[in-house]
Amino acid sequence: MDGGHVRINGLDVTGFPVEARGVVMVTPSSLLPHMRVDSHLIWGSRLKNLSVPRERLSSVKKALGIDFDGRVAELSLGMREKVSLATALLSNPKVILVDEAFSNIHQRWDFMSAYRKLVSEAGIDVIFSTQDSSEGAGFDHLYLMSDGATERIS
Repeated sequence: MDGGHVRINGLDVTGFPVEARGVVMVTPSSLLPHMRVDSHLIWGSRLKNLSVPRERLSSVKKALGIDFDGRVAELSLGMREKVSLATALLSNPKVILVDEAFSNIHQRWDFMSAYRKLVSEAGIDVIFSTQDSSEGAGFDHLYLMSDGATERIS
């Protein structure tokens, strides 16, 4: 089957243009390597004509341990993932889809906890996929997908 609908908070966004759906997808390669870190962090919000107050940018960077500068291409994989996830957060979508983007982050549990707090405060839902079901511990819901079927675990 290849049909269906995408609903966000009860609203069917299936026919909406991609940029109007309120969804951001983050993968380990979701980055703009030529940009400097701060420019990257506000890139998504600028596309939506939103401004990010300097205090908000600073507080998100501090909460997520983004204390580096320079071009994104010069960062480690984990640092790149942090920048990509913070960029998604600061663009203020309704939903952030995360595909294995926590995989290279050192002190992953601390980062995931801080990220969860920030998105919760912003009213953003996060759906992330992983090969490691233990990463679902501490989140609101955990689903297992197998052979095309989804089962809620917690």
